[in-house]
Amino acid sequence: MAFFAGRLRPRLASGVLAGSCAALCGQQWHSKGSRCEVPALTRISYTSTMRGDANKASKQIEDIVAKSVKSNLSCQVSGHMCYDAKLKHVWQVLEGSPEVVERLWTSICQDQRHVVDEDTVTMEKVGSRNFPVGWGMRCSSFGQGSSTCEDCAKSQLMQLMYKSVINDAQDSAKGIVDQVKNSQNGITGWMLYNDRTSVVYQVLEGSPESIERLWERISNDPRHTVVHDSVRRRAIPQREFANWSMAMNEVERTAWMASWPTEAPATAVNLREDCSMSRPA
Repeated sequence: MAFFAGRLRPRLASGVLAGSCAALCGQQWHSKGSRCEVPALTRISYTSTMRGDANKASKQIEDIVAKSVKSNLSCQVSGHMCYDAKLKHVWQVLEGSPEVVERLWTSICQDQRHVVDEDTVTMEKVGSRNFPVGWGMRCSSFGQGSSTCEDCAKSQLMQLMYKSVINDAQDSAKGIVDQVKNSQNGITGWMLYNDRTSVVYQVLEGSPESIERLWERISNDPRHTVVHDSVRRRAIPQREFANWSMAMNEVERTAWMASWPTEAPATAVNLREDCSMSRPA
């Protein structure tokens, strides 16, 4: 990409910077004694900002996701994307074999349609996926699309998405709804917390009654301010996030929580986001 002379240097989970994706993917490390193994999977997360006006950027994101789903499946890449249409911000997590992720990351860095936030790039060596391969790519566009209240009330499932800002920089986002037992109430979802800007993005899914009860607590919590024009409700035929209750992505590290067991104990909720954007192609 034009904004860097060379390839971005991903930040390892330990905080050590790798010289390049190739160097990282070619590394070996000790496991179970003196045995050296090449990592089975690599996970990379980053944020970027789309170039151009908001309308053009949104159209580009739609095209990128449409092309990436098929390409991701063909090269066994899984992950998640969140796009804020108003701010033109992209948050993305990608995971797959080191070779494929390296090629993908090279393409992302060279793409002229977005500017990667260099200090947010994190690459990890992992032994298992947090996203099923068959899932491919999901794009959650905040601030776009909404169903009528009547349609939501009649549906068995609804989705609510919103954006908010933590009021006190000393507060962690995870404390906002830590008494809400999502797993018991059948609520699933996704959350991203940007610790540089104190902005929280969240998607909640469940029955209309459960979602509205939870939303009443969230919207009245004094520790954050909801951006009211970002709130969207829509009826959905099935869950987009059915296998886990909550995840958090901080800029410096990605920590996706595992699926809840069938009969989970009362659990505190933690608020914390082609081989082609997958690449903006």
